[in-house]
Amino acid sequence: MSELRQILDLWKRASAEGKDVCLATVVGVEGSAYRRPGARMILTSSGQRAGAISGGCLEAEVAKKAWWLTTNGPSIQRYSSFFDDDGDMPYGLGCGGTVLVLFERGEPAAQALETLRRGVEERTESIIVTNTSTNSPGTALILNETGAVLYSREENPDTPALANEALRTGKSSHNGKFFVEMIAPPPALIVFGAGDDARPLVEFAAALGWHVSVADGRSQLARPERFPRAARVLGLDPALAGAGPGDAAVVMTHSYEQDRRILRALLSTEMKYVGVLGPRRRTERLLGEIAPDLGLTLEECMARLHTPVGLDLGGHSPAAIALAIAAELQAVFAGREARKLSSAQPIHA
Repeated sequence: MSELRQILDLWKRASAEGKDVCLATVVGVEGSAYRRPGARMILTSSGQRAGAISGGCLEAEVAKKAWWLTTNGPSIQRYSSFFDDDGDMPYGLGCGGTVLVLFERGEPAAQALETLRRGVEERTESIIVTNTSTNSPGTALILNETGAVLYSREENPDTPALANEALRTGKSSHNGKFFVEMIAPPPALIVFGAGDDARPLVEFAAALGWHVSVADGRSQLARPERFPRAARVLGLDPALAGAGPGDAAVVMTHSYEQDRRILRALLSTEMKYVGVLGPRRRTERLLGEIAPDLGLTLEECMARLHTPVGLDLGGHSPAAIALAIAAELQAVFAGREARKLSSAQPIHA
């Protein structure tokens, strides 16, 4: 289960049992840090927790102090990971940066968590504007995808403009006082093919928090019990009808006729990513039969596909192939080049 789903599940259980929760959110980072703004951890009054705001170094400190820090309302705390004069590493970090963490409970925390739930379960966009100043910290404004106000804590002429700009650009930002967070639905992946080799790919994708659908025209394979972590298990027609322009698809049915039908439909869309499992010459043969019907050349069709699908990580087992596919998808979703971090520029701007 993804981290966000763990947070939401714990919140739902705590709410059903009438237990209070405290939400810790990274709202700013100066220098280097393990987690970026938007990382969250939830704590319940019974001592349970889910999520993380560091690499495991701050969580115990936060769990110990979160409740009294929020006695009088939301609180902002700074945690430094710079080496001090004595050479010690505060909180065991040693990353060379400062993490700004917001602590909230009550209505502001519930509103933020409900916004996250809608993003995951209803696949809607929202904007959360957080005041990160020490004199008036906390969730200040929440807008839905249409710009309607879902929650407002303070009258500030700056927050609506900041929120609407984030809706327009689809990007989060921090201006020194307000952290403006774009809450987008998780990436959607359709796995065309319900064979045994699709199962590890679905597991990886679900662990990464993606919205995963599995589709196959063979009803004996496309069964929910075979893919318990998939959001949906469908036949081919519903899946092809629901393929959206920002979604990703991996074609791995091992059925020539199914692959031809699927590729003919997908190449008519503007999907973010379409990967095809199997040798390049097989894909070229498929496209040679499809391209004339679409009014495209073979080269134009090939340019729209990732084939063979996945990164060259080595390994030929179903799990290794699934890892290679998931890694390429993660890079595409993040807009990054897949290369070694040791040879890359700093990973965080």
